[in-house]
Amino acid sequence: MNHNYSSLDEAARALLVETCMLLNNEDVEYVIAGGWVPLLRGRAEHGLRHPGTRDVDVLFNDDRQTIRTAAELMLKSGFVLSAKHQFQLLRVFHVGSREFVFNVDLMHPSESAKQSEMFEDIMDLGINSYYDETRPKLKSICFPSSAIIFEQNLWSRLKVSATGFSGKLIECDVPLMDEAALILSKSESVTQAKRPRDAYDIYFLTSGSDASAISGKLKGLATSFPQVSRQLDALRKFLNEQSDKFDLNVSLYLDGHTVSIKPSEHVRTVLFS
Repeated sequence: MNHNYSSLDEAARALLVETCMLLNNEDVEYVIAGGWVPLLRGRAEHGLRHPGTRDVDVLFNDDRQTIRTAAELMLKSGFVLSAKHQFQLLRVFHVGSREFVFNVDLMHPSESAKQSEMFEDIMDLGINSYYDETRPKLKSICFPSSAIIFEQNLWSRLKVSATGFSGKLIECDVPLMDEAALILSKSESVTQAKRPRDAYDIYFLTSGSDASAISGKLKGLATSFPQVSRQLDALRKFLNEQSDKFDLNVSLYLDGHTVSIKPSEHVRTVLFS
């Protein structure tokens, strides 16, 4: 029987650690992306705190067969398929008196200039359907311009502990994208109306004591890699032309905290001055 968790945050952390423990036992190259990066790497300074995340984004850098093997292992370990989102594996958690479904998103690197499909097939599920396609498949979703994360080692392992599915304390090394990679991954998506949290993640990471180091790393990458320069240019354009939108999105997560400098101005100064 699965452990009964006291909060959604505790359950989400268990999802992260249990997922990484499974993948670490396989010969598969991957990193964790998304909201776990600012949550685990960011420093809650100046009265800011991160709201957390409820899912786990796994970015693979391997061939389809290896990813298929890893996915099969997860399915045999209690994860289930999503009927709606074919790039997700789901896990049910008991939290208090309720049951909640948490998701793991499967992703793969895809360079913008080469991108032709939003998804890549991982494996045929062996059933028939007339909903979208005659043979549903488990898929991974493309993560634009992310190959550089692996090529330039924009990640490192971070030891994370949690209360596991069995209720026992567990710990493993989580291969986590670094702050520079996280900002690059959100430099274009931050402009999208349905991604308001991206603005806060960028602001949160650039508000800590490591901000100058993050900025220096990004500037160095932009000098060597044209795609990084393009990504940062997109972020700078958004900060210049739609600063009010960026500031509004950040304000949604400030939780009553007041700032003396507009978030867009702060990020502009840290990253581009």
